[in-house]
Amino acid sequence: MNKIFGLGLPKSGTSSLHSALTELGFRSNHNPDDKVTEQEIRDSNYKLSVLNKYDALMDTPIPALFAQLDNAWPDSKFILTVRPIDDWINSVRHAGFNQPYARPKKGSTVDFYNTLLFGTNVFNEERFRWVYETHHHTVQRYFSGVRENRLLILDLGKGDGWEKLCKFLEKPVPKNPFPRSNRLEDRDQLSQLQKKIIGALVKFGIDYRWLRRKGNAFRRKRRSS
Repeated sequence: MNKIFGLGLPKSGTSSLHSALTELGFRSNHNPDDKVTEQEIRDSNYKLSVLNKYDALMDTPIPALFAQLDNAWPDSKFILTVRPIDDWINSVRHAGFNQPYARPKKGSTVDFYNTLLFGTNVFNEERFRWVYETHHHTVQRYFSGVRENRLLILDLGKGDGWEKLCKFLEKPVPKNPFPRSNRLEDRDQLSQLQKKIIGALVKFGIDYRWLRRKGNAFRRKRRSS
């Protein structure tokens, strides 16, 4: 096995997959948004140098590049996380990257990645439904025939977890429960001040998501103590 690529769209269980792969001992990168990776993708260089230090990549923009990544990294494995489309639409509708206050600066990494994957930086239900359905159809058609054994479809909402994932990756099943990360019902609402701060950051092309991740981690730690 070469590398592992998560092909699920954002809010389809990618955070849970990232946590699971990390627990299995893989070096996983959830949303590779560094400038070097961005430039390599802009240059059509899919032998991404970030994979010199990571075993797995997922989330934006990876789903848009699966065929090219397959060609650049032969014999890799691919995991498509899925969920019912109406549940997914509800989740992306409320996702931070789709809120007016977080609209990215034109030409920024987030602007490029969102446009590459969705064709837009503005939530449009008709467009997002089309992307979801077309992406799943294209992935499954591509990984048919001789490539079939290199794709795993993982539906966490239907109970898929360690047994299915570990069999695919030839890893022993951990004793811990399968991680369920970044669920909509578990996310804290942002205050007006936080929204203003995020708006100021994205105005200057600064990715705000690290701030939210740190805040969520701090709140989880506080609740568990």
